[in-house]
Amino acid sequence: MDTKNTKPVAGGDTRRDFIKKTATAAAAVAATNIFRTPVYGQSQAPSTGRVIGANDRIVIGHIGVGGQGMAHVRHMKTQATQANIVQAAVCDVWKKRIESSKAFIEKDNAGAKVEGFDDYRKLLERKDIDAIVCATVDHWHTKICVDAMNGGKHVYVEKPMTRYLGEAFEIFDTVKKTGKKLQVGSQGCSDAK
Repeated sequence: MDTKNTKPVAGGDTRRDFIKKTATAAAAVAATNIFRTPVYGQSQAPSTGRVIGANDRIVIGHIGVGGQGMAHVRHMKTQATQANIVQAAVCDVWKKRIESSKAFIEKDNAGAKVEGFDDYRKLLERKDIDAIVCATVDHWHTKICVDAMNGGKHVYVEKPMTRYLGEAFEIFDTVKKTGKKLQVGSQGCSDAK
């Protein structure tokens, strides 16, 4: 293998010298605030909207507490401390499900008080609820999700999100309009394992 000892052009640096100098300059710029772009206006306070602090709990309401809905209630109860949530309300059209899900959440949960509803719109009127879990029959998913997001709630909805393409566009438009988060419950995609 031939090695060429190239000499820099008069007054110039070698390629190695050039790389050293540019790396040093890049490190110096990165260490200073010269070109740093402010995110959310670094020198400004956050927006005047409610900023959820690290110690604030996320308040959850469950709409539909049948088989899959109760699976969510049970799982969230076991993960409540780690997930920093509190289950505050349940809703179903069958009173027996309302009472059994309330009793389940309140059991071994010192001082927990869960409110039960047979009309999801009453649950959505509660200003303290941050998010809902929608596990109703499929044909109610669109209406409940749209009403929840318009009411200022984030949504976790069981699959299928909708039955028809037009309903999917309605949900999409509502997410864009309200800025609320919506997740569709495909556990195979959502499961961390």
